[in-house]
Amino acid sequence: MLTTRWPDDFDDHAWEIEAKGWFEGVMVEWNGRHIRPVFYDPVRLGQEIADTFARGEAYFREPNLIVVQATTRDHMQTAVEGLSDEDLEQLVAE
Repeated sequence: MLTTRWPDDFDDHAWEIEAKGWFEGVMVEWNGRHIRPVFYDPVRLGQEIADTFARGEAYFREPNLIVVQATTRDHMQTAVEGLSDEDLEQLVAE
C-alpha cells in the first residue's frame, strides 16, 4: 500500500516550491515504512552539484533523491507512484 502525505499548507506554498526547484516535505508510507524523498528539478540539481564542487567537496550525495521535470504536486506524485517496489526499496526509510 502506497500513501503520500503532503504538508497541510502545501497548496499555499506550491508556487514557491516550484520556483525553488527543490522539496523535501513529503512523507511516503509504503509497506509499513516511512520514506522522505527529496525532489529536485534538473536546473536546481545542477546548481546544487556545481555549488558542492565550488566549495571544494569531492562528491555530491543526496539520500532519497528523485529528479522530476518540475517540483509540482503532480510531477512529484507521479514520480512516487511510478517507482516500482524495487526502486522504493532503494530509498532510505526513517
